[in-house]
Amino acid sequence: MSVKLRERKLAKGAFKYYLDIYQNGDRFYEFLDIKVEAGDTKEQKAEKKKIANLIKAKRELEIITQTTDYLPKHLQNINFFDFANAYIKDYEKKDVRMISSALNKFEDYVNNSKLRLVDISPAIMSGFIDYLNDKSGLTGESPHNYYTRFKKILRDAELKGLIRVSPTRNLKFRRKNSPDELRKQVLTSEELQLLVKTECGNSELKKAFLFACYTGLGYAEIKALKWTNLKNSRLITRRAKTNQKVDVKLKDSLVSMLGKNGKNDDSVFNLLNEDGNPISDNGINKCLKNWVERAEIDKHITFYCARHTFATQLLLHGANLKTVADALGHANTRNTIKYLNYIDGLKDSAVDNLPELNF
Repeated sequence: MSVKLRERKLAKGAFKYYLDIYQNGDRFYEFLDIKVEAGDTKEQKAEKKKIANLIKAKRELEIITQTTDYLPKHLQNINFFDFANAYIKDYEKKDVRMISSALNKFEDYVNNSKLRLVDISPAIMSGFIDYLNDKSGLTGESPHNYYTRFKKILRDAELKGLIRVSPTRNLKFRRKNSPDELRKQVLTSEELQLLVKTECGNSELKKAFLFACYTGLGYAEIKALKWTNLKNSRLITRRAKTNQKVDVKLKDSLVSMLGKNGKNDDSVFNLLNEDGNPISDNGINKCLKNWVERAEIDKHITFYCARHTFATQLLLHGANLKTVADALGHANTRNTIKYLNYIDGLKDSAVDNLPELNF
């Protein structure tokens, strides 16, 4: 390994510095933006050469320490939240809001705005997992989803050489009681029928939620759904989160519930408040809560539970995992497997209810 400072001659007696770097049998060059003019004074030339040598020394140190835990001092003092906020500012994918929310949860957890990037250890991240599971107020898949998004920030820091190894490298996120938790968020066929017969404070919400229970759409898709997406008793649209195509046959009872089709560009469901704006997630879930209580269903139901209900109903009635994944708009079956926990739980309950044999 070697790093040598060299000069590249330019016109009129000027030159620029560059580094001739030899590492692991390969040679490459790094051209420095340091130009020495023929008319520079002796002091100016000395100052420019000093800067070039400092850069050379820095590169040597970076190469030598690549396979160690050592980080140069200028990297050790980077504030984590400064880096994370800069990462989010430049991030352009659709999950940017969830990454920002995950960062807010982490900030609440560590309660230290001066935390350095290099100080985030596996122990801190293990504690963050426990915090997301137990104290963050998140439910369902949200703790795991927040953790997954948060890891993107640390992965970027690792790729940029600001930390040697991401502190999440050997950690696994373990959710607590996930099969039971999913069960609480799923409606049975009998409970769906109860909701059909129970008055809801918002008739449009009632139709939208029941429609979602039979199509797997989330609230984002429901809000954006147009009549042009419903043709010949089929729903054809795309998932807002993944842009995966969704093509689902509609039950006759569902088509009848919707009534006469509107114009192609009209919304299927009029989920607007008094100001003409879409009802907030909190407003939707509050209305759902009251409706479920009136139906005397003892479960914590949010709009997203309609998606869980659709998936488990398909599995219970004989659909295979690939079919359910396609119906949900999943890119693969990895995210669909969680619904099997619920189905397996039902099988165990069914066996428990078999009559005992008297020997």
